[in-house]
Amino acid sequence: MTGTPHHRPPHATVSPSAHLTDEITALLLPLRKMQRRHQAELDLYRTADGEVIDERYADYDDARQRTAMEAGDALDTLLERLENLVAVPSRRPFTVAVQGPGHEEGAAAWLFVVTGTSLDDAHRALTRLPSFQQWQADIRPPDGYETPGDAQLVPGQSHPGTRESGSYIDLRHEQAHAPLRRTTSPAPASPGPRPSCGPPRRPR
Repeated sequence: MTGTPHHRPPHATVSPSAHLTDEITALLLPLRKMQRRHQAELDLYRTADGEVIDERYADYDDARQRTAMEAGDALDTLLERLENLVAVPSRRPFTVAVQGPGHEEGAAAWLFVVTGTSLDDAHRALTRLPSFQQWQADIRPPDGYETPGDAQLVPGQSHPGTRESGSYIDLRHEQAHAPLRRTTSPAPASPGPRPSCGPPRRPR
């Protein structure tokens, strides 16, 4: 993460449709990448005219099944996130800034993006995600028994919407697969998948 974090003014106004544009863009980018990747994989078994090479039919069928299964999973996630956009009350992206256990004075907060009906709701949703719980365990200092166990919300650096790409850890994909709305209390920390962007880094 490079550059200085951009802090929005406390009373900045945001277009009512801004979060819709941001969410739809966040949905389209990975889908387009997946489409190009699938096309390139299937092209290995097709001629320049798009016809399947006779002796590669078996490999082509295998590739079609693999790509179709991945596309099906992506469609499930897409539907879940689109339903969030039209849900009542509406769910929108929030940038949630937190200070982890053992946070050094003056160090920048960590930024995560999840959806919620409010900042408090988004923060609760974040704390229930396995990768966030694993992150807390990973950054806890060796003498963690002397340090508060949970990351603390930084309201002044949290806000609706997202910042520039690459300045935050986007956990909306994981959130779409988690039954957060059926959870009544945070689950205990347990090993889980790490954020898709790799090990978290503070913005500089």
